[in-house]
Amino acid sequence: MTSWRDGLRPDAARDLAQLDRALGHALAREDLAVALLDPRGHLFQRLEYVGDSILDAVVVAELVLIEPWDESSLRMIAGEQQALVSDHALGRVAARRGLPAVRTFPASRHRLADRIEASIGALWADAGIEEAERAADDLVVGPGLEGLRRRAGVPTGDDGHHYADAARALGFEPVEPSWYAAAARTGPARRRLAMLGDSVIEAAISTAQYVADPAATEAQMSDERRAATSNATLAVRARDLGLERRTDDRTDNRAMADEVQALVGAVAMDGGLRAGLLVAAGVLRRPFVPGPVAI
Repeated sequence: MTSWRDGLRPDAARDLAQLDRALGHALAREDLAVALLDPRGHLFQRLEYVGDSILDAVVVAELVLIEPWDESSLRMIAGEQQALVSDHALGRVAARRGLPAVRTFPASRHRLADRIEASIGALWADAGIEEAERAADDLVVGPGLEGLRRRAGVPTGDDGHHYADAARALGFEPVEPSWYAAAARTGPARRRLAMLGDSVIEAAISTAQYVADPAATEAQMSDERRAATSNATLAVRARDLGLERRTDDRTDNRAMADEVQALVGAVAMDGGLRAGLLVAAGVLRRPFVPGPVAI
C-alpha cells in the first residue's frame, strides 16, 4: 500500500524523517506535516493556537504538584509557567530536539517557538489528546522540570459533594473525593485547582473551535474564546450547576467563575487531562473533541 510519503523528494523525505524523530511520532496526514515543515499560513496558525492551549494545561497540571498545597502564593507556578513556554525556552526546545531547519524563509525565535506549539497541536489533530499530552511532557515539561520533585499529595477538605455532583452531571464519575472537597474549600489548594481549571477550559474551547470553523483565523478564534470564557459567562454556568457561592453578592462574576474553574481543575487532577477537557467542554456547552480530527 502506497502513501503520500512514498512520493517525496529526497530532501523532503529527510526533513520529514528528522521531524518524526524530533516529535517521536510519524504524522499520518500530509497537510499537518507540510504545515510544520513550512511554518506559516492558515493551518500552521490554527495548529499553534490549539497546541499553545494544550501545552499550557499540561504545564500547569505538573506545576501545581511541585509546591505543598498549603503554599499561599501562586508566584512560583506563574513564573515557572512563563519560563517553560517563553519564546526563548521553546526555541531552545526546537534546537535541542533537532527539528529540521525551516527552508522556506528565515525563521525568527518566535516562529520556532510557535513551531513547537504547532507540533503539539498537529499531534492532537493526527493522533488525539493523549499523544499531544505525551509530546508536551516529552518536549517541554519533562526536560524543563527535571530534578524537581513532585511533593504534593491530595489536598484535604471537608465536603465537596456539590462539586462531585456537578462533575457527574457533566459526564465524569469522581474517583477521589478529596479533590472536590479541596475545590469547595477556600484556600491555597482551591486557588491552584482554579488556575489549572482555567487552562483546561481554554484548551477545551480551542479544540472545539478548531473543528467548528475550519476557516476561522487565530485572531477570530482568540476573540471568540475570550468571550466564551469570560467571568460573566462562567458565572452563569456556575449557577446552572448549583455550585455554592463564596459571596453574598451575586453580581460578583469573578468569584462565581472561580467556582467552575476549581471544579474543572479538580476533575483534571482526579481523572487526568482528558477528563478535565470532557467536563470543561460540558461547562462551555461545546463539543468534547479529544482528537484525532478529520480536518
